[in-house]
Amino acid sequence: MLVSLFALLQLAAPSSPIPPAPRAATPVADTQLVYSGRAGALNVRAVRIDTSVTVDGHLDEGVWSRAAVLTAFTSFNPVDGRRAQDSTEVRIWHAADAIYVGVRAWAAPGTVRATLAERDKISNDDWVAISFDTFNDRRRAFTFGVNPLGVQADGMRNEQQAPPGASKASLATVDLTQDYVWQSKGRLLDDGYEVELRIPFKSIRFQRGEGQDWGLQVVRQTQRTGFQDTWAPTSRAKQAYQAQAGYLRGLRGMRRGLVLDVTPNSIAFADGARDSTTTAWKYGTRVTAGTDVRWGVTSNFTLNGTINPDFSQVETDVGQIPGDVRFALFFPELRPFFVEGSEQFDAPNRLVNTRQIAEPLGAIKLTGKIPKTDVGLLTAIDDAAGSADGSTHPIFTILRLRRDLGDQSNVGMVYTDRTEGASFNRVAGLDSRLQYRGVYSSELRLAGSMTRDATRRRDGAIWEANSGRTGRSYGFRYTVQAITPDFETRSGFVNRNDFVRTSVNQRWTRFGRRGGWWDQQQQFSTTNITWTYDGFLKRARPLEIRSTLDNLFVLRGGWRLNVIPELQSTRFDPRRYARVVTRGDGADTTAFTPGSPRTQANVVLSASTPQWRRLGATMSTTLGREAEFFETAAVHRRDIDGSVDLRPTSKLRVGALLRYQQFDRVRDGSPFSTQFVPRLRVEYQFSRALFLRAIGQGELRRRSALRDPRTERPLYIRAGDGSLRALTASRALIGRADLLLSYLPSPGTVVFIGYGSAADATETQRPYDARRTTDGLFVKVSYLFRVKGQAPATAVARP
Repeated sequence: MLVSLFALLQLAAPSSPIPPAPRAATPVADTQLVYSGRAGALNVRAVRIDTSVTVDGHLDEGVWSRAAVLTAFTSFNPVDGRRAQDSTEVRIWHAADAIYVGVRAWAAPGTVRATLAERDKISNDDWVAISFDTFNDRRRAFTFGVNPLGVQADGMRNEQQAPPGASKASLATVDLTQDYVWQSKGRLLDDGYEVELRIPFKSIRFQRGEGQDWGLQVVRQTQRTGFQDTWAPTSRAKQAYQAQAGYLRGLRGMRRGLVLDVTPNSIAFADGARDSTTTAWKYGTRVTAGTDVRWGVTSNFTLNGTINPDFSQVETDVGQIPGDVRFALFFPELRPFFVEGSEQFDAPNRLVNTRQIAEPLGAIKLTGKIPKTDVGLLTAIDDAAGSADGSTHPIFTILRLRRDLGDQSNVGMVYTDRTEGASFNRVAGLDSRLQYRGVYSSELRLAGSMTRDATRRRDGAIWEANSGRTGRSYGFRYTVQAITPDFETRSGFVNRNDFVRTSVNQRWTRFGRRGGWWDQQQQFSTTNITWTYDGFLKRARPLEIRSTLDNLFVLRGGWRLNVIPELQSTRFDPRRYARVVTRGDGADTTAFTPGSPRTQANVVLSASTPQWRRLGATMSTTLGREAEFFETAAVHRRDIDGSVDLRPTSKLRVGALLRYQQFDRVRDGSPFSTQFVPRLRVEYQFSRALFLRAIGQGELRRRSALRDPRTERPLYIRAGDGSLRALTASRALIGRADLLLSYLPSPGTVVFIGYGSAADATETQRPYDARRTTDGLFVKVSYLFRVKGQAPATAVARP
């Protein structure tokens, strides 16, 4: 039924007219160099012109006729190697202090998708992204994306961080949490759009020296067709995406000047809560102040410092429903101080997670690159509230080094330390990545931990080996990963230990013919086998075996359909239930024996629409049987996860999200648990700098009292003092609403006025009976002072 519904929507979608023949946006001078991507002209000579232009979205100044011109794009996703359906022309030149980019994109009249979106939220629009590999290491690149109105999306492109199934050319491979200071302006035309960009050299890091060569790539996303096109032809058959980029050669005379940014901020809070004795509602006020400092020590190294960094500009984390209740959920880092230069702290297995630094009083960070070596060093002092005794300030130290080898290989090390008085947790690790023959790669990772507390001392290890192939039609990845029982990281995020897991992943890809009703079909076969660490060494039976076959269909126009059948076999680890007992009519207790469900099966169905001018939607559902880890029994599982993005006008955006999960016991059909998370987000963008956002989110959680699946007797857990606590039913019904008025003319300069309120209806389970539990109003003001002046000699690339 789900597939049929989306098929009907596709038939109802308007057809796309044939785009007009391209016309030159700016006359091409006789001496101007034109670089055709399809013809393999990928070595662009840098054009230096000592002038400046007003960034207004009009490429009519004479200087643009002298710029280098990039033309003849080629498709990359969902099918590579084809002539782009729409023509694109990109012009590039630079002055001493900035690089300028002009984009002319042709499209059929009325087909361009463009909204006055929030910064970094342009993925539902048409967009163009320019990537500069400023160290020419073919691994990472500063990326600057714009939609047709010039709304910005920026960050560091790192293809190794791409989400599973994401196109390597998409914005999903860019860490959009990083924000740079640059200028852009765009405008819609009858036959496409035109965008103008100015990127100051002081906003980015680059190699030292004169006569530099940078990697260069341009990507265009067209929502009408669902295609991504690249200027430098890029093959899906090759392992490395960034290594297939072109070059911007011979950049000279680049001067950043003094790079010193000081961003003081002040926040006033009024927090409300109910008095525990009088039940009266009371407000308390407080004011905090902090400062971020960024100093470009040299063109390739940046020193950042912060005092009292804040979370106030980060919206509430989206509610998640765990697929496996045994493990913690991961939430990404969003604080500006920590996200800038975060690519320098990329460590395998999430051994670095700066959200562990909960409320830092101060921190300092050095990031950069010396020839072929990435460096990241961070130290921070956290608030004592996060310590074991509530009075000792935890001190964090994180060091990450990574050395480039050859074209795409590298070796690295990571060291983290969290010290709290006499207690500490330290992790040291080595990792390597070898890429060879264009499509093959192998990785080795090893780390050890030392943890010392007042009463315990333990050491542990984590290791992983994997090898794979990324081909156009066939690929694979074989992995073995292990974590010992006593491995622990308090500066990273590892949500499970004491296991060994082997994974076998294979992919087959087919491509449709040009003009056909489908563009791409992929099958992903995955088998994961998991043991306890000791069980693996003793060749015991596995705890879990899971096999899935993901069938992905990409249809003409950007439709995506997934059908994923899954088989799983689960054996419960008796050690996890050592303190669980049952009790009959008398006082005697009996040790609980975990069950052994038979092999279970389920299927996931999902579909997503193209990004139409006013609408985009996704939906998925999971149906079948699942192993349940509280009662160690089988349950019927029903999941629904859907989202809708509405864009009634270019300024108004409405996003609705729904997550629902229900487990019913197989043995008697009774309900076991229900989780329901609805979320509504409404935004109105008055201008590129000013918007108003309202978010409402609810969460319902219910779980019945736990019973022994064999005897139906209630389950208890034995506490450390020998007492028993019944594992009774639990429920919660909570909600939260947030309102934010934001003025953000440029990164660092902001005015936020926000109000948030939380409510609880757990007692009555009726939303209209919800009682307010907390609320608060905050006002934040910060301003980026970009200090002017000449840099010291060591910080300037001199001619």
